[in-house]
Amino acid sequence: MFTPSLDRRIKQVTLWTLGTVLTAAVVTYFGMHNRVTDVGYRPQQPVPFSHKLHVGQLGIKCVYCHAGVERSAHAPVPTVSTCMGCHLVVKAESPRLALVREAYETGKPLEWRRVHKLPDYVHFSHARHIRAGIDCASCHGPVERMGVVSQVAPLSMGWCLDCHRNPEKFIIPAREISGIFTVAQAQGQPEKPTATLAESRPVTAPPYGLWQTPVSAPIAPGIPAPKLPGRGPETCSACHY
Repeated sequence: MFTPSLDRRIKQVTLWTLGTVLTAAVVTYFGMHNRVTDVGYRPQQPVPFSHKLHVGQLGIKCVYCHAGVERSAHAPVPTVSTCMGCHLVVKAESPRLALVREAYETGKPLEWRRVHKLPDYVHFSHARHIRAGIDCASCHGPVERMGVVSQVAPLSMGWCLDCHRNPEKFIIPAREISGIFTVAQAQGQPEKPTATLAESRPVTAPPYGLWQTPVSAPIAPGIPAPKLPGRGPETCSACHY
């Protein structure tokens, strides 16, 4: 029915079509599927620490435990001495705190299991984002309602770029509970209030993905001054270097 050349051509087209569909399916799966992006990842920690209790009910601010995050690229894990600052008195004999007491007495740190991890070729600075008044919940979700912390965002490049390009849609302004450059929030305010953005100006003309926003002068030497959030950089070198 078909000539040899036409039959060969049909097979080639069929194989190319199947290969394209299979490649697209693999790329989509490994690029967007929650099992790959780690959305929902919730490891069991060595000590059953509840953010829902400590933050949501007791009102302990994020920066009390994650001290120095306004000046550091990384969010420091609280030291055992931070925990024992309260638990030398509060529930000092609780069996759930046995590992904490042991670590405090021996000087050996607890081995917390990391929840949020970016690839080694990606640089993310907590200090730059917090200085812009961006609340922890913008990336980490409502941690104050989590008994066990889980990852709520894919932390993919596309997810970051969406926020850099349209910050007004994704940013949650700093709340009082976070303790970072905050102004007291009125009770009853929407959980995700609209962010007040600074006027972002391109660094180059024509713009190539780098933007600048005005920075207030520091009130005290050595203390970084907060600024309003604006459009984030879209150039490769801003996050990959």
